[in-house]
Amino acid sequence: MVSRREILAEIAEELASRPLIGNEDKYGPDLEPIINCFPRENPKIGFDWCAAFVYHCCNEAGVKLPIRYQEPVSRNFAWVEAWLEWGQLFDFYHPISDPLFVPEKGDLIIFDNILGNGPNDHIGVVLRTEQNKIITAEGNFYNKSGIFERTKDQINGYIRIDDKY
Repeated sequence: MVSRREILAEIAEELASRPLIGNEDKYGPDLEPIINCFPRENPKIGFDWCAAFVYHCCNEAGVKLPIRYQEPVSRNFAWVEAWLEWGQLFDFYHPISDPLFVPEKGDLIIFDNILGNGPNDHIGVVLRTEQNKIITAEGNFYNKSGIFERTKDQINGYIRIDDKY
């Protein structure tokens, strides 16, 4: 049987490979299905959408999450911080410093300062590992989705969503 994380990775890879591209307002036809469920003042203006990309992939894979989890999660799932807080709440989060954790296909990956915005500034989905590299599917890397090779130096940690969730 195929795990939910494997399905999540396949969905993320397909979407990221298209690629999805936003306009100058981080909006447009590619992004509407990704960001339309999140509140915003102007429906024609988007936002940094990497976490919304992950949320959309999770939802498509059958991981049903609310737009915003209850307290103590401080924001909706369009924010990387919400994913980190939620992962910590359920012990799904594994910091990069955990020597026993080995990332697998379908794990979520949180980055620090990959876009120059400090800690927890980007999130994606692990597709596979190759030696010292991690291959990821990501949304909103400079307003475009894609498949990337990442090294461990900018990784904050991982979120492994339990298949029962």
